Amino acid sequence: MTVDYKELVAQSYQAMAEGRIADFKAYFADQLVWKEAEGFPYGGVYHGIDAVVDHVHSRLGSEWVDYQATPKAYFVSENQVVVHGQYSGTYKKTNKFFRADFAHFYRFNEAEKVVNFIQVVDSALVQAAMTS
Repeated sequence: MTVDYKELVAQSYQAMAEGRIADFKAYFADQLVWKEAEGFPYGGVYHGIDAVVDHVHSRLGSEWVDYQATPKAYFVSENQVVVHGQYSGTYKKTNKFFRADFAHFYRFNEAEKVVNFIQVVDSALVQAAMTS
């Protein structure tokens, strides 16, 4: 049976959008390496999904109003998925709204779990919303 990696990634976005954190975490391998873009407010490399949720997603939820990562298109090659999408939200401290395109790169292991994630985004657009 062929694995539908696009569907697995789409389900992970849906789980996060609906606040189903345990379901979201289930898509990622224990040995996950997650790289947020340099210049992004939460930029850096995180090891394990708990670190990602604690240091990235929890902050997106607490520091922003209606922060969204909306997938627009999926591209699949073997065990890799690239997602083109759009971030949007309003930073609470400045009340400034932003919108920025992103690309997310996912690589799956043999157990059908994500082992690598890389974010590409114009972080200047995000930073502009965060500064007065």
